[in-house]
Amino acid sequence: MSLSESAPQNMMVKRLSNTITLYRNSVKMVDDAPRPLLLLLPWFGAKPHVVERYRQIYYQYGFDILTVESKLLHFLWPQYGLSYASEVLDLLHSESLSSHPLIIHAFSIGGFLVAQIVGATLRDTPPNSGFKARIRGQIFDSLVVGDVELMAKGVAQMLVPPFLQPFFKWATLFYFWFFKSYTVRHYQTSIQAFKETPYHTPILTFYSENDPLSDYNEVEAMLRNWCGKDIQVTGKSWKISRHAGHLRHHPLEYQSTLENFLQSLGMTHVSSKL
Repeated sequence: MSLSESAPQNMMVKRLSNTITLYRNSVKMVDDAPRPLLLLLPWFGAKPHVVERYRQIYYQYGFDILTVESKLLHFLWPQYGLSYASEVLDLLHSESLSSHPLIIHAFSIGGFLVAQIVGATLRDTPPNSGFKARIRGQIFDSLVVGDVELMAKGVAQMLVPPFLQPFFKWATLFYFWFFKSYTVRHYQTSIQAFKETPYHTPILTFYSENDPLSDYNEVEAMLRNWCGKDIQVTGKSWKISRHAGHLRHHPLEYQSTLENFLQSLGMTHVSSKL
């Protein structure tokens, strides 16, 4: 089943690859303002109807939406992920998308793809010149933040039922150790770049204290680090929620926080709502 299913009638859906789908919006913008583009990076294994709930928030504000799904191999073999990040960047530089102001909304493992994109654009090669200036804001939901053991735990939860997870966790840890120079070192470099030199645009982060795949204290430290770099940071947390499930468990708070953030960026001006 494709993540392109269930889009409203005013959206034109174009499948660009087996993991990338573009949604074109026909809602009229105020004063013919440039139509914003959302780069939406779902979590691994996201159900189509669940991802659609997030897109619906953006449809009403006239966003075009580029949904980019991640495969587990993009994470387990980082060089493959880096190649995928370059493919996404090439698409964002294409003539049909290059003039759009951009919002990034990444969930869970999707944040790793953002880290890969950050690493690629920090090199500031000619094809990437001007890309950072297009980004108006970034939203991160349930980032996988923590040590290698936490990442291995996340892989196990993504792949197998609970009774098999301890075995897969240790198998993944062995894989990380055996291919350390191709995996762990790359993770550390990419994540450090993401923490230290993110795009200097406003950031909204959703997280919870009980998330088994995201170290709450490390998330808080990362947000403080970004604030120290004069980045406008908004954090919305809950004591109890669910990894990549905050919209479902706290719908009113989640949606109002997200919409207030978009309004603060001036990204909600359309002639009429759906």
